Amino acid sequence: MRLKGKIAIVTGAGGGMGRGICACLAREGADVVVSDMNLDAAKGCVETLEAMGQHGLAVRTDVTNEEDCQNLVDTALEAFGVVDILVNNAGHFGEQLGLPFTNQTEGDWDDNYAVNVKGPFFLCKAVASHMMDRKYGKIINISSIAAKRDPQIAPAYAAAKNALLNLTRLVAKDLGAYNINVNAVCPGLVWTAFWRKLAPLITRSNPTYANLAPRELFEEWVKHNTPLQREQTPEDIGNLVVFLASEEARNITGQSIHVDGGICMG
Repeated sequence: MRLKGKIAIVTGAGGGMGRGICACLAREGADVVVSDMNLDAAKGCVETLEAMGQHGLAVRTDVTNEEDCQNLVDTALEAFGVVDILVNNAGHFGEQLGLPFTNQTEGDWDDNYAVNVKGPFFLCKAVASHMMDRKYGKIINISSIAAKRDPQIAPAYAAAKNALLNLTRLVAKDLGAYNINVNAVCPGLVWTAFWRKLAPLITRSNPTYANLAPRELFEEWVKHNTPLQREQTPEDIGNLVVFLASEEARNITGQSIHVDGGICMG
């Protein structure tokens, strides 16, 4: 119960990664404001948290809209009085792959930037004054190993997730004097709706994988890219989020930490 009595906001919390993060936070005693574009999915996550004995609140949020982001923080403060933890998990990949990068459009880049960079900026901005007044806060941004691997398959996504790491360091420097920790988590290969969407795009563009079902393709990627030869789970990501949100990590800030089975080393 390392987070007993703490209040967390998690964006993109209706999907697989977000649900895993929320469950780990709740397991450690946190109540969670569950934010997602899909309100029904957010409500489903809240039901899971309440079954675990914690409070949850579902809020529909478009993280690309600054007013929505401010409303999310205001709603959390009205319901619980404080916000101790912010997890910027909402992410976007898009409908088109690179290989080469000229395959992607202005819209692909705009959408990736809006969700993966601008959204976390809006939410960090919205919660900053409250955390600064309290001289306490934990902000965890969910980036990706794509930020470190520069995959040609996903130039807009990789560039945006790399920008999120830069934003993480900048905000950590600004808020450090107020006892606010800001870090990033870089997930590896996690079987979620993200990969279910990505796999068919890969099979259409690469004859090597043409006859593989999405899950078979995912397993091939895990086998050939991960030194530990096993996939990562939403709970693996959630466990690191819990650690970074706890007092055990009080002297860690401005860092990006991989949970990827060894894909990125160093």
